Amino acid sequence: MELKDWSEFIKSMVRPFIIIWGFTVYGICVMTEVEVPVLLTGLVSAVIIEYFGERAVKRFKKQP
Repeated sequence: MELKDWSEFIKSMVRPFIIIWGFTVYGICVMTEVEVPVLLTGLVSAVIIEYFGERAVKRFKKQP
């Protein structure tokens, strides 16, 4: 396997865990009216931006 294949494999395994864990903890903080940690907010935001940014790049590359 090439390095790019390994990085894609790791990203595909880690990203869903971070998304599910991050949103779960974020939702628990909001529902229990506890202040959401800044680091958690940044993590969730970064994953969302990275995911949708990657999807947008792939979509624009496919357009003729």
